[in-house]
Amino acid sequence: MVTNNCFCRHIIQRALAILFASVSLLAHAGVQEDIATIQSTLESRTPPVKARSVKPSPIAGLYEVFVQGNLIYTDKNFSYVIVNGAMMDTTSKKNLTEESLKQLTTIKFSELPLQNAIEIKKGSGAYKFAVFSDPDCPYCKSLESGLAKAGISNYTAYIFLLPLKTLHPDAATKSESIWCAKDKAEAWTNFMVKGTAPEKANCDNPLSANEKLAVEIGVSGTPSIYLKNGHQTQNPQELVAAIKAHQ
Repeated sequence: MVTNNCFCRHIIQRALAILFASVSLLAHAGVQEDIATIQSTLESRTPPVKARSVKPSPIAGLYEVFVQGNLIYTDKNFSYVIVNGAMMDTTSKKNLTEESLKQLTTIKFSELPLQNAIEIKKGSGAYKFAVFSDPDCPYCKSLESGLAKAGISNYTAYIFLLPLKTLHPDAATKSESIWCAKDKAEAWTNFMVKGTAPEKANCDNPLSANEKLAVEIGVSGTPSIYLKNGHQTQNPQELVAAIKAHQ
């Protein structure tokens, strides 16, 4: 009788395991369908939008979507969205949105196409960083002058020209002129720090490639700074601290 009871329990346990596995597979299939629906909805818009990442959030029925450098939350039908909202873990007190954004916007610095950037070397050039910058962006100009004011002198900056045409209609022409100047670094510094406009010039340039790259890696605005470790920030003080830490 004991043997029969053990045998029955074994059968029940196996049945429950199969049942739970089936439920898990069905739930996973449902999640994948939801993700496909969200991606399809975005891509069917005009113009089409491609999400770099879509995954379930810790809240049931709510999905985390990383698109155009921003993290948003939506239902499976993309009927409602939460934009510029932070999801907090009330137990750990962690900002889950901030943590996800940090992970999603971190890149391998060594894989950046530096041939498409203006190289500016100061001092030993020891600390390397990259900036996606618009010549007509006031915050970009503040960054350029701010480094000198902070006494930062040993770095190599790679400037990826990214004119925000909607906000600054003349930025593309200025960017091309700076890129096509005989001395790109000098033309960039003269305009951003001294306010000296570059002579108008045309040539093959990486502006379109930079725009495509910005979308791929999640640049949402200028200046977008990539530190040597690949982390993205829009806070100049983080850059200053990182450079000073390596001096």
